[in-house]
Amino acid sequence: YVAFLKLFLETAEKHFMVGHRVHYYVFTDQPAAVPRVTLGTGRQLSVLEVRAYKRWQDVSMRRMEMISDFCERRFLSEVDYLVCVDVDMEFRDHVGVEILTPLFGTLHPGFYGSSREAFTYERRPQSQAYIPKDEGDFYYLGGFFGGSVQEVQRLTRACHQAMMVDQANGIEAVWHDESHLNK
Repeated sequence: YVAFLKLFLETAEKHFMVGHRVHYYVFTDQPAAVPRVTLGTGRQLSVLEVRAYKRWQDVSMRRMEMISDFCERRFLSEVDYLVCVDVDMEFRDHVGVEILTPLFGTLHPGFYGSSREAFTYERRPQSQAYIPKDEGDFYYLGGFFGGSVQEVQRLTRACHQAMMVDQANGIEAVWHDESHLNK
């Protein structure tokens, strides 16, 4: 995913919280491959080395654990808000401080305006991410969420704990961390 980072950062510099202090935290198992991108005044980048996983599904599922752990170790003392974004995203328009609420999610564009029958929630009752067919009004994207550091830590810890229960029971939710976020 390091291949997406340059475009991600360049478009973020044009559209994400422009005029405000921003600290980009890049989680990667390839720190030497992180490209150099010129950042604006008041903006900085920190590379956080994390363990490599063989399957993308494991990277996806362990992301919640990584975010929760770094909230405790570092983010609580460095920033007020976290915006967790998949690096393969590209900013195309203004994203400003108006999104900074205690906890926020982003409606999945593939399901925007769809009925709950179309949502790909985890439907197996054995999973901690299970959502019954008659529940759920929105389907959230796993790749863009955030809020205050405290609330993001609470959310990511809960998701990680639920995923570990599933793993102990031999279950992998249909859309991994996104399924647990939607719960």
